[in-house]
Amino acid sequence: MPRATTTQSQNIKQRVLTCLTKLSDRDTQVAGANELESIARTLDPHSVPVFLSCIHSTDASDKTPVRKQCVHLVATLSHAHGDALSPFLSKILACLVRRLRDPDSSIRAACADSVGALSARVTRQPFAAAFLKPLAEALFTEQDPSSQAGAALCLASAIEAAPDPDPARLARLLPRLERLIKSKVFRAKPALLALVGSVVEARGATSGAALRSLVPCLLEALGSEDWATRKGAAEALKKLASVERDLLAEFKGGCLKVFEDRRFDKVFRRFYWFASFVLCLFMVKFGKEVLNRSCV
Repeated sequence: MPRATTTQSQNIKQRVLTCLTKLSDRDTQVAGANELESIARTLDPHSVPVFLSCIHSTDASDKTPVRKQCVHLVATLSHAHGDALSPFLSKILACLVRRLRDPDSSIRAACADSVGALSARVTRQPFAAAFLKPLAEALFTEQDPSSQAGAALCLASAIEAAPDPDPARLARLLPRLERLIKSKVFRAKPALLALVGSVVEARGATSGAALRSLVPCLLEALGSEDWATRKGAAEALKKLASVERDLLAEFKGGCLKVFEDRRFDKVFRRFYWFASFVLCLFMVKFGKEVLNRSCV
């Protein structure tokens, strides 16, 4: 490496470390965050590895603003440098996956935002290899409920932001997600159901065989004792009714029965009218009697 480049990298490192120190102090926190944002946007390609090394080196001993800002800076880098980050993508994602174990939920939310930014901007590599594989692996291997939820939300964010989320690969992932929904060991069901909704919207459930497995799985989740799980299942069904309505006619009887049984559920009532409306108008004509019942 040329001497000038080495000196420049050392200067960047020192500036970043100084800013990270500022983040730990409430009086200098805003100034430190603004300077880090400026550095991230104006980095030259030779300085990117040094910058990443600095923000990846933070750990649980650092204060929450430091940890959160370092995750947020990944999104800033994505917007500013796009595919220039492609050589570092696997390491960046590995670092974000480690951050999912952070006890602070705001850190996990920042991880999902940064993954979405990466998926939208760093597109040189195929989506399945770059994002789907590492994030799905984290989803299926993490044991901590918070990490499970974070992995599910990160993968959902990546799918929603990707220019081409590879629906065929998502379709192959869907049966594994259904097994997790039914598993008693996996406890982050609401986040997992949000991920299923993202897969549905990305056209990962377009075959009759997929729907014959997915619809009963979601209907079963509506019977969960957990409020958030029921809500997640209802939202996933709503997306399914909107995206794949032409394929859902064979499920009308089972769906309508469950909707009727749960019509007084406080969680389900907001979803109930819309779902029945979609089923009535787009799947098959049920007749005035059923339509009148569903609109009560």
